[in-house]
Amino acid sequence: MFSVKSAYGLLKGEGEEEDSRFYKSVWRIKALPLAHVTAWRVIENKVVAKVNLERRGIQIDSILCSLCRLSKESTNHLFFGCKVAWLIWNLCYDWLGMNSVDLIVPGSHLEHFKILDAPNSVNLTMGNIWIALVSEIWRHMNNCLFKGGVVHHTEVFSLTQVKVWSWINSKIPSMSFSFSEWCLGPWYVCTRFNAGALFYSSIISVGKGSRGLICGF
Repeated sequence: MFSVKSAYGLLKGEGEEEDSRFYKSVWRIKALPLAHVTAWRVIENKVVAKVNLERRGIQIDSILCSLCRLSKESTNHLFFGCKVAWLIWNLCYDWLGMNSVDLIVPGSHLEHFKILDAPNSVNLTMGNIWIALVSEIWRHMNNCLFKGGVVHHTEVFSLTQVKVWSWINSKIPSMSFSFSEWCLGPWYVCTRFNAGALFYSSIISVGKGSRGLICGF
């Protein structure tokens, strides 16, 4: 029977000793199991990026990124350094009211989505957004590679918003809100559940470049 715990056990068996900080931050977030697995594999550099395939001695036609076709497709590049991924993340930053960050290491990028002294519900929501976006980039990359699809950054971001909204409404019965409310911004939704003021002030401070509000998971 598939479970988050069993999936993590399989991943742990493939690689090094787990980083407990990232383990706790990723697996406690409410999301679909497949999204959890994708996010963890990105952090552990276990996704089937072309550079990883080449290191294993697998012959491929090209190691250029499947999205931008400009740079080698490493895990860091594909999800955070690629110009297509950059456009997607920038839409997310604009939505959250944050400044964009030049971080391409998955763990560091995830840490940027945690806000010091914010309520647990706020940071779980931020983590959910990160996991969903990483998962959606991976899904669209595969669609592009194997089905000849085209990745549109606005579509990827919009589907991410839908996913997180759906997950929160289905997994946290005490939090129920419309998709239109969600699109106004997570801080707006949290206002209805007594977390909005802190969420908004924290995000605004981060947007002004106050890195002191960011802490590791």
